Amino acid sequence: METAAAAFRVAAESGRLHDLASADFKIEGIADGRVRDIAYTSGMTKGAGRAIYDALMTAPEDELCPLCKHSDVSELDHVMPKDQYPALCVAPENLVPVCGICNHRKSNTAPSEASEVLLHPYFENADAVSWLQATVIPDGQGWLKYTASRPSEWDPIFTARVHHQFKFLRLGKRYSSKANQILRGMRYFLADYLDSKGPEGIRAHLDNLAASHLMVDPNGWLGVAYRSWAADPSFCSGSFQQTP
Repeated sequence: METAAAAFRVAAESGRLHDLASADFKIEGIADGRVRDIAYTSGMTKGAGRAIYDALMTAPEDELCPLCKHSDVSELDHVMPKDQYPALCVAPENLVPVCGICNHRKSNTAPSEASEVLLHPYFENADAVSWLQATVIPDGQGWLKYTASRPSEWDPIFTARVHHQFKFLRLGKRYSSKANQILRGMRYFLADYLDSKGPEGIRAHLDNLAASHLMVDPNGWLGVAYRSWAADPSFCSGSFQQTP
């Protein structure tokens, strides 16, 4: 299992998790389910390794799922499924705290090609550049549609992986839903602010909110929402009040 964990780390660091064959991650002489029960269930979730389990669960900043940065952490996911890769069932770097939505979407799937490898939050970071974008839907009261862009700094494989993760985890729909909920609670304030400060006042206020949020996370869905609303002249002039 230690050898398996070392092999996993090498693959994760090089973005080659799709090259790991499940046949190479068995424990000779012990059935896969038995390995999982002994090492993970009895050893980690209910045994002496529980302290490691708990430390992993509380590691994410703000207790947000590192895969979506949208929902609270609630479960511990195996990057390479424990049923297919039993020798990795307690490898700490194969264990990532995630939300229930992402864990359900991922389920027991393992990547079959490079473009399907989800970003590993322990080894990879897509936030060195701004890639998450949103546009205000015309005649939609300010509703947003999120998309993933293609930064020139990224190579084609990394770009494909980010786009796959965005689509696979349905991040566009999830972010839009959250942003629209925020907007519902802001409409009264924005209408009042429009009367007193005008469109430029609204734009400046939203720009300030965007800058504050994007300093913490350049691809955070809320910061991107504020930036997108601020950049839309129709929104700042009051389209958020219109009936679609």
